[in-house]
Amino acid sequence: MTRVAICGGAELRSACLVLGLEETRSAPRLVLVDLRSADEALRAAAFSPDIQRIVVASPEQASVVAAIGGDRVLVAATADPADLGPLVARALPRAVPERTRVITVTAARGGTGRTLCAANLGRRLAADRTVMTVDATGTGALGWWLGADARPWSELEALAAELRAEHVELVATSVTSRLSVVGGAPAVPTAEVLATTIGAARELADIVLVDAPLLGDERARAASIRSDRTLVFSYADAASRAILAAAHVPASVWIIGSQGPLAGAFRTLPRDERSVGDALRDRARIGGALGRAYDELAELLAIDAT
Repeated sequence: MTRVAICGGAELRSACLVLGLEETRSAPRLVLVDLRSADEALRAAAFSPDIQRIVVASPEQASVVAAIGGDRVLVAATADPADLGPLVARALPRAVPERTRVITVTAARGGTGRTLCAANLGRRLAADRTVMTVDATGTGALGWWLGADARPWSELEALAAELRAEHVELVATSVTSRLSVVGGAPAVPTAEVLATTIGAARELADIVLVDAPLLGDERARAASIRSDRTLVFSYADAASRAILAAAHVPASVWIIGSQGPLAGAFRTLPRDERSVGDALRDRARIGGALGRAYDELAELLAIDAT
């Protein structure tokens, strides 16, 4: 986690948790300041002026900051993770991960086969490593595809303030000796609990695979920020292309074309209704042309993880 100084209240701290930022008073890489809160600018002044600042400011404050702040101050209109995230990415030097540990699967819109792929990647990657899958959609669909009755998110939400790896391990449902699933219906997790769960799961498994909601959802953003690799599934229609164009898509994202060619896609999955139908009947590992495409994708992720 990136260590930062947080000069602000609960809203700013909650955003930092979603963004995977850890509070510290010693040698922070960034100082985040909410100027809308009294005395926070004075607290921030205790840190070296050489450390990059990100400030949350009202429109009136923003104009003053912009005039005197210089290159080491970036200004956000709100403390929402969607506003702060791009500024954090801009302020920090791009880090190249040593290996992929956390993979998030999301989509531009529904019906692209995101959960089917997440379940099948989980089965394939678990052949020779431990994999913890996380259903962040609240539908229970990932557990259904894996043949497991995952326990509801409410069991972890109750521990939000003190959630640790041992809590996640207790609520994880075993699928095989190397594969487990966390999170079930009927409710979605909060972005904060999801972010903490992903961090805890990282301590428990070789690979964490997150089935996230659609690209614009705060849970998808929280998961993607904490991931080493994100897969975004999309159709080639105009609406899906517009969503992709409007999204903040970092270099760690692989765009996956669903059921047909998609310009700029890292990989394209074939349309294979027969194999999907066979897998639906038994909730089994999918075969056929689509299964072979999943094999290839899993192999690339396995290489990425070493």
